[in-house]
Amino acid sequence: MNITDACFVSGSLDPDVRHSHPAAALSSDTTGSTSADGLSRNPVIVVGAGMAGLVVAVRLFEAGIPVHVFEAADAVGGRLRSRRHDDGFILDRGFQVLLDAYPAASRWIDHQALAPGAFDAAALVWTGRRLVPLVNPFRHPRGILRDLTTRLFPIGDKFRLTALGAEVSRASWQSANEAATSLGNDVSASEYLWSRGFSEAFVDRFARPFWGGITLDPHLSSSAGPLLFTLKMFLHGSAVLPAAGVGAMPAQLRNRLPETSVTLNARVTSVTVEEGKATGVHVNGKRIPASAVIVASDPATAKKLTSVRTLPDEKQGLPSVTVFLSGARSPDIGRRLVLDGTRQRLVNHFAPLSAVQPAYAPEGQHLLAAVIVGEVAREGDVEALGLQAREDVTKMLGHSTQDWRVLDVVGLPFSQFSQSPGIYRRLPGNVTPTRGLFLASEATVDSSYNGAISSGETAAGIVHRELAVARSAD
Repeated sequence: MNITDACFVSGSLDPDVRHSHPAAALSSDTTGSTSADGLSRNPVIVVGAGMAGLVVAVRLFEAGIPVHVFEAADAVGGRLRSRRHDDGFILDRGFQVLLDAYPAASRWIDHQALAPGAFDAAALVWTGRRLVPLVNPFRHPRGILRDLTTRLFPIGDKFRLTALGAEVSRASWQSANEAATSLGNDVSASEYLWSRGFSEAFVDRFARPFWGGITLDPHLSSSAGPLLFTLKMFLHGSAVLPAAGVGAMPAQLRNRLPETSVTLNARVTSVTVEEGKATGVHVNGKRIPASAVIVASDPATAKKLTSVRTLPDEKQGLPSVTVFLSGARSPDIGRRLVLDGTRQRLVNHFAPLSAVQPAYAPEGQHLLAAVIVGEVAREGDVEALGLQAREDVTKMLGHSTQDWRVLDVVGLPFSQFSQSPGIYRRLPGNVTPTRGLFLASEATVDSSYNGAISSGETAAGIVHRELAVARSAD
């Protein structure tokens, strides 16, 4: 997010006209076309159809530039994917929510068209004996008195949290990167909270399970940037689930591209470089020529394809395991996230998916997502983790384990990359040392889909500008 605002040289790249298709009249064949100036040119090749890659492709296509996307998987979206279970449930690729206040996403996604269901601006914290409510005072003013009298953590923490919320709400940050950079000296999330005077009870019972679930770092050793920026996002908007699953968001972007411009099940194995310039890619053993190559794959794959050393690799990936539980008994927790305030359970938090978005479960059924973070998510046995998660959830709900069944367990060894303090100054930019080779990745901004979209915008602007310069030179 150190590069969120790109300088675009064409009015057709303005976000306000993103729903038009000015290039449609040129050609629907994006593997090579004739430009408006009558010159034949190869397409820009985009490697990866996640959010960054799709934003790049749409922006270039709508600017009249031929583009082709190669995706190794059988569907677009990267980590933002959804599927329909045989029993009628919608299962995302792990527990994920969309933050409708994300600025980059707001420029590209029609949230209303997603028919979103919103989480309540509140949480339930497990104390070891019961679930204690904690609400956003800006959204639930009537709950302030109850929250002030609860013994979950000292009363001073409530005032400190309210003051911090008012402060970040006024900030102009567009990303977690910008939030961290604004500190001058980036520090860990836990260190930041200690510096603001928050108590150990607040940090352990609420901050670690809540923001630890967002950053997949329950120790809060990562940068304070994501903590501050997501706090602002929760104050400005809501966490939502689309009626068709989180995969509906990348599907919106895919629908703005010609059918022939995206090839699935096509893994790019290498980038062709001739005389110091990227001139194409190899896909399934075949060389495909390109006017420019934009690598928008996951960071580890991008590192292999581009040799950019500062990209995160597998070792810097943070794991997560999501256990989907289904049952006929209502959890009776409304639309609120449940946090383990004891930090003694395997499950860090769980969410009532079907209460938030009824489309996630068939009639008469309920769907929960229990999330496990930390090293146990990388090393644990999947079946055992699922059973233990069910035991944890039913304990917190006061239910029998027979009330819920393990529907599926989704383990992701690389859900995010580790964002230690100071990392944003070390991340690469969109331009690589190889001419004609560019990056569009959350790894140029921060580990979020907001960061991925922002990077895609910037990469598209740079490539559009460089192609314009190259044409003028011809």
